[in-house]
Amino acid sequence: MLAESRETIRQDIHLEEVNGTFRLQADDKSYDFTVIRDVSVTGVGIQLDEPLEVGTTVEMIFSAGDWKIAVEGRVVWCSVAVTRGELGSRPTEAYRMGIKFNPHNANNNVIFFMASRSMVNPHI
Repeated sequence: MLAESRETIRQDIHLEEVNGTFRLQADDKSYDFTVIRDVSVTGVGIQLDEPLEVGTTVEMIFSAGDWKIAVEGRVVWCSVAVTRGELGSRPTEAYRMGIKFNPHNANNNVIFFMASRSMVNPHI
């Protein structure tokens, strides 16, 4: 097993329980997504239907009503993940990736983390 290399603790999130939306913007393209694997004040692990290249600069946006917080980051890894479809359907291909937040925007990173962590289910 590989040693843990993260500097901060990650938390699992289940977006189906959230009253808000998450969106990622990269290269003039916007991605709505519903799977965040984990989050900390330094980064986030997400899943998208399309891969992003390592090094891609992104903006993560959480909106709830008229409140919005955005954080900047970059893709530090991306890999294929096979997800199970509904009963009787075929598995689909998705892409898991790690995004490291820009450390120069620490205030927004902490606010994004605090907004996200209320969705954490510690029993998973």
